[in-house]
Amino acid sequence: MPRPLDADTFFDHLAQGREIFAPGCAGHSLLFESWLRAQPQRCAGLRFTGVYIPTVNSFDFAALHPQTRQRSIFLSGDLRASWLEGRVDYLPMTYTATWRWLREKVSFDTVLVQVAPPDDDGNCSLGVACDFTPAAWPRATRILAHINPRMPRTRGPSIPLARITAAIEQDMPLLEIPDPATDPAMDAVAAQVATLVEDGATLQLGLGRLQSAVLRAVRERRNLRIHSGMVSDGLLGLMDSGALSPAPDAVVAGVALGTAALYDIAPRTVVFRDVGHTHDHAVLGALPRLTAINSALSVDLLGQVNGEFLSGRQLSGVGGLPDFLQGARQSVGGRGIIALPASTPKGESRIVPMLPAGPVSLARVDADCIVSEYGVADLRHLDVHARARALIAIAAPEHREALERNWQALSHRL
Repeated sequence: MPRPLDADTFFDHLAQGREIFAPGCAGHSLLFESWLRAQPQRCAGLRFTGVYIPTVNSFDFAALHPQTRQRSIFLSGDLRASWLEGRVDYLPMTYTATWRWLREKVSFDTVLVQVAPPDDDGNCSLGVACDFTPAAWPRATRILAHINPRMPRTRGPSIPLARITAAIEQDMPLLEIPDPATDPAMDAVAAQVATLVEDGATLQLGLGRLQSAVLRAVRERRNLRIHSGMVSDGLLGLMDSGALSPAPDAVVAGVALGTAALYDIAPRTVVFRDVGHTHDHAVLGALPRLTAINSALSVDLLGQVNGEFLSGRQLSGVGGLPDFLQGARQSVGGRGIIALPASTPKGESRIVPMLPAGPVSLARVDADCIVSEYGVADLRHLDVHARARALIAIAAPEHREALERNWQALSHRL
């Protein structure tokens, strides 16, 4: 049985080794966070590693102490100050590369987990956050668990209670992220995306405004399935509309991230799998009509996609985007869709002549469909001039003439 855990013994365990794995999404324990905040001086010399989602996991471990570090595959605005002070280790890796690295290459002194109370077999479900923890805990020296009665016991990975070093059972709220408010611009984009979604398709969607808008836009479809890294509260409306397949495995995801209403239905509705399954290229390729739908910040006339940089600053990472696009290409009848409003809130075009020099989230050879509120640019099998014309056609009308002039100049330099 695990030993009792409290705030003091928590730090005694952390002091036995500097490398700590702390999960993101709703696997993030608000109890453990409160302990860290209360005694930041005891975090000196520690490095926390995890996959922390921009705008979701806003806690900056590296800000706890000048000698604390944080390692992540996303570089969000919440980490900006610590990044500038040199305390953030940013790894530019995809989800599948991160999974393999955690499972095969790196070992942690301590893994922090938030789990459901043990079942009759003595296993503690990882609940609604099953993405990367199954890769990290088997190789860890010790596991510290927050056993939270609010964490639902779900169909998915678990940890044997006997493998947990020390634990505390305490009722605490789970991290909740409600769906964003409706956005007319994104709703218009989603309406165009919906024209590419067939009955019986399997959907993958990124988190945020686009996922919510698309799930509203496809409520008239039938027998839809979801295979995604994350599901949000938008799943509730899809279920109510009758669009979802009645199959018991119609929804497969690594994480549920929403409100209590989503967490309440997750044990009955969602099959939870780790990233080794949800993002595996062979698994994705075997799904018929996999329709991968993700957002971007900008796209250039070559078909290159930027999903990370805004005004020269990195705000995110590539995440699972390349994995799902590759899986969609391998799927029979699959489509890889990048969707974005044609203009920024300030009226600047998101379809640009060429992305600035620097990292590109998705290469032009991987582009499939680009969608804005003005239509669909199907880039498959088009030469570079036809690609540019297709992209200009879905730009905001006031920017099309300038884009055409820029393309004429750019094409002479190719």
